[in-house]
Amino acid sequence: MSQPAKPIYVPPFSGVRLVEYRDRFQLVPVPEVRSVYGYGKVKADRTRDWCDEPPAWDDVAPETEVWDVMQWFRYADGHEEPGDIAIMHPGRPEAEVRKCMEEMELFSTQTREDLLDLTQCFEAKEEEFDYIDAVRPNYQSEPHPSATDEYDVYHARLKVMSELQPKTVELIKIANATKDPKKRRFVEQQAVQSYFAEVAHYLTEEEVSAWQRSNPLGTGWICEFGEVMREPRRMIDPVNHELALNWLRERYDGLSAKQLSESIFKRLLRWLTPAAIKKRRERLGLTTKRKPGSPSK
Repeated sequence: MSQPAKPIYVPPFSGVRLVEYRDRFQLVPVPEVRSVYGYGKVKADRTRDWCDEPPAWDDVAPETEVWDVMQWFRYADGHEEPGDIAIMHPGRPEAEVRKCMEEMELFSTQTREDLLDLTQCFEAKEEEFDYIDAVRPNYQSEPHPSATDEYDVYHARLKVMSELQPKTVELIKIANATKDPKKRRFVEQQAVQSYFAEVAHYLTEEEVSAWQRSNPLGTGWICEFGEVMREPRRMIDPVNHELALNWLRERYDGLSAKQLSESIFKRLLRWLTPAAIKKRRERLGLTTKRKPGSPSK
């Protein structure tokens, strides 16, 4: 007899941020969470509750207590989810077990840059980079206006995301401009509510219920949620996304309009005239750094 499916848990969120991945950018809600660590002894057969393939030793019976080192993610509402786990032989001294826990904690404090540096030491696979994206999201903060290129790209990306989540983007801009911590937190909570409503088409009924249980949603979201559901599903324009994603990463800012048009066609198989591409980037606020003269090679 199959066991009932585990209820979906949606954690409390503190705000919404722009995040960059290798192949895309998007808006994501940021959970209120911290990591806690501990170790102790549990019966060997219990480790199957949280390990797909717990280690097996010939001299350890199922009822024997083994060392269990664990990381837990503790959310603002008290809910806990298991993180990294290490099962150690009961004959190992406690000092080694404590060291294992300390190393686990040390690893979890490594920054995204630290983890990316590690990939230079071996031939990293796609799953390694996916793991880094999952555990250390590349959150994007609004650059200082003096960093012109980065500032323009950040706001171009928000414009692209406004095609899908216009109110959320507007609230992110307000939060960025709000200096008072209490007022900023209020705006960020509004952004979470708006995010929830504006992705209505992409949520199941169970996910909607999970959101309501763990996030302090005001009554205003009900109308917004209903309005979104009555409209056609919103989509992001792939050409605008490509321009904002790779404007600096692929040095699109140094290409002529013709070269940019050809590059977009190669990547997306969508042909736009150089004039149309020029209008697109101008609407996004992306300023070319290409000097007049012969096209870049």
